[in-house]
Order: sequence, then structure tokens, then C-alpha cells
Amino acid sequence: MTQSQLNRAVSHATGDDCDVIARHGFSLVEDEYPVQDDELLALVTDWQQLEAEHVAATRRQTPYASIA
Repeated sequence: MTQSQLNRAVSHATGDDCDVIARHGFSLVEDEYPVQDDELLALVTDWQQLEAEHVAATRRQTPYASIA
């Protein structure tokens, strides 16, 4: 794949102009060490879980006692 073909493919996938893509300097790399699925999981953020943990932590830290 030539640089021009790569730029067009990225441009098509992102909707950005080819000139913009060319300025970003995309390039192909050889994948000498393929990443395993379990390694990719470390890069994933479960935003719903994170929000639930934040809400729970915020509720525990509320300094105000409920009025009975």
C-alpha cells in the first residue's frame, strides 16, 4: 500500500480531507508482536461502571446527615 493509498483509506474512514490526513503522518507498521485480547482489555474503560463507582463514592463522602 502506498502512502497515498493509506491517506485515502484513512480519509475515507474518518471523513477528513486527504490533506489533513497527510499532515498527521499516518504510516503502516509491521506487527511483530500481535496484541492479545486480554492485553487489550486493560485499555478499555467501562464508563457506566466508572460512573457507578463515582456515584457510590460521592454518596459515602457526603458530610451532611439526613434530617429526620
